[in-house]
Amino acid sequence: MSQGSGGPGGTSRADGGPAYGGDGADPRQRVQQFAQEAGAQVEQARMLFEDLNDRLTTFIRERPGAALVGAVALGYVVGKIASKASR
Repeated sequence: MSQGSGGPGGTSRADGGPAYGGDGADPRQRVQQFAQEAGAQVEQARMLFEDLNDRLTTFIRERPGAALVGAVALGYVVGKIASKASR
């Protein structure tokens, strides 16, 4: 049996890590990598919500009547859904 570059008794994966023990990373490294990826996703979500907030604020300032009608309509729909769900 030949050994790959993944370590003793293991073969290497496509990304260069060992084939045994999950992804071969120390659990602390995996947690740190997860935290970095989660932080990046949270930052991306924050930017998306910030953009949405800016666009909604602009729409409300430019068209307050339409915004009011939309809010009333949305409230009506949510009220109907909530009243059916409570039966």
